[in-house]
Amino acid sequence: MTRENLARAAVLSVANSLADCLDILREAHVAVDRVLLIGGGARSEALCEVLPDTLGMPVTVPEAGEYVALGAAQQAAWAATEELPEWSRSVSRELFPAGDVGVQEFRRRYALARQETQAQLG
Repeated sequence: MTRENLARAAVLSVANSLADCLDILREAHVAVDRVLLIGGGARSEALCEVLPDTLGMPVTVPEAGEYVALGAAQQAAWAATEELPEWSRSVSRELFPAGDVGVQEFRRRYALARQETQAQLG
């Protein structure tokens, strides 16, 4: 095991955790038509490289901004008016799945390990 392999496994674990969350939303019949990557994750080139293949869908990286504060303001406006405001954002880049077989194999093994752990915990 090399440092590079360990670092890649750590990044892929974060990406797979996000993919699990996406799966849970879909199981709850939440339509997910886009993924935005903001904050520290957006500054991680390693995460940007593996996330689209892990999620199986494109990922949008907006220009850096105060998205937590803007999200809170948007929710407050939504609660006050019962209409979700649409605010524009500048896109830094669009990331698309590249067909990385290593990422897909990690996803498969990650799912197996999660299932085995859940079975052991009952």
